Amino acid sequence: MYCGNCGTQNDDHANYCIRCGNKLGKKSSKSAKRKNLKWILPVVLLGVVALAIGAVRLYPVFFKTDTDVITEDKGAADKDTAEDTQAAVVSPAVNLSETITPDITSAESTPGNGSAINNESTTGNDSESDGESTSDNSGVPGGETAETTGSWHNSTESHDITINSILKYDGNAIFNFNDTVAVGVYGQNGIISTTETESGFILSVIDEDSVRVTFYNNGTEYIVPSQLLAEMSAEDYIDETGATEYIIDGYGDCSDGFGLIQMTLSNGRIVRAGVLHENGQLYAANFTTKPVIAENNVNFRLKMEPILEASNITPDNQTYTDPIYYPIVPVAANERTDVDFWVNQANELVQDDWTDAHKVEVFYDYIIDNFAYDYWVIGHTDANSRTFYHMDYTGTYFTSNTHVGVCEDFANILAIMCRAQNIPATKINTSAHAWNYIYIADYGRWLTVDVTKDLAYGCYSEDVTEWTSLSNKRYANIDNVSGSKFASDCTAGIGNRDDMERYGKIPVEQQ
Repeated sequence: MYCGNCGTQNDDHANYCIRCGNKLGKKSSKSAKRKNLKWILPVVLLGVVALAIGAVRLYPVFFKTDTDVITEDKGAADKDTAEDTQAAVVSPAVNLSETITPDITSAESTPGNGSAINNESTTGNDSESDGESTSDNSGVPGGETAETTGSWHNSTESHDITINSILKYDGNAIFNFNDTVAVGVYGQNGIISTTETESGFILSVIDEDSVRVTFYNNGTEYIVPSQLLAEMSAEDYIDETGATEYIIDGYGDCSDGFGLIQMTLSNGRIVRAGVLHENGQLYAANFTTKPVIAENNVNFRLKMEPILEASNITPDNQTYTDPIYYPIVPVAANERTDVDFWVNQANELVQDDWTDAHKVEVFYDYIIDNFAYDYWVIGHTDANSRTFYHMDYTGTYFTSNTHVGVCEDFANILAIMCRAQNIPATKINTSAHAWNYIYIADYGRWLTVDVTKDLAYGCYSEDVTEWTSLSNKRYANIDNVSGSKFASDCTAGIGNRDDMERYGKIPVEQQ
């Protein structure tokens, strides 16, 4: 079967073109295409002549109309971004000792090289996505209006690079320096994140000269890369084969500085990350057009360090599931915890060979799509769940049965599910809210996840089956923090802490 868009030959049973991702139509053959050209070409030539004659007379009116339409469409797209959820944050007043602003100059060096590893497209289901594509993702980590910024960016200074460093240039920033970073995007108008979400790529440093770029698609929509661009030195590396993995080398020949890696997806979305070369070493980094986003993330990590230290919380001791006491500490014969349910559920949802970030994304999706925030219990009682409202600790009113809960429930559930897969996770608590802090070993850092704020449903009724759809944005509160999220009464620890203290069940290492 030949693609009507690019002419590539596909398998007869294929639904989408392996080259351009176009939905395939009726079967055709090369001989039939050549036969059609015998009469199509003369008609096309006549049409071109007619259009040329008409354009001389209509050009001024056509040009004006087209320009007006493009301007209006772009304005509409600007309003339909995630800027309202991530760009309006204010950086806390913390001194970022590792924040550095290099002197960026134009690049003059040798070109880099690259190779596509896998030229087979990743396939999803047969459904086509709705809506129009927008490439204006300003205000979110990792994405913005799609124009390349040029070639390699030289730096005239040397820096002490750590995970908490921030390099700023021309109103942009790169941050989260490590051997591996990831960028993810949701749909055609959704959030772009500094971790794996629906689709995007993982950037990993191989050695002092080369990096690996791996495309992933964790969703059901058919999405493939349409172009990969890597800023190198005098000549950028560009690949349009639709490959899913790339090895890009030649960074060892570049001067100290950095270049962006930009992937354009078949749904029109664009995602970016950065490669820093300094003192013979390469670093992968996330990229944002809003430096305040980088500052907020780094500031939050710096503020959380003493909180974790005070509770003796490290990645090494945050993977146990026994003992965890949620939602209660059982003290009577008919009382129980609900930990085993969530451990088993987590193990059923994921595969062993998935990355930790992919597993976290799957747990997150499962919770926001299958559970509702319990506005009724919050509005009708001082108890923070139906279990305590009914004072029934047998499991009848556990979230696993009712499918409704509050922030304390969902933060505990997500932490337990992560730990079931040996992913370090804890719960961050304030007097008014609870969310998660999850350690992604590949990224070398903790990830904030506030699943409660992204729930798709709310329950305002005593009847737990009556749900209302909410207008929350998917992935809006993954690795997205602001000064308002941090509170002076912030503590860390999993489970029902009040019950655990009452009955002496706080883990020894956290006492």
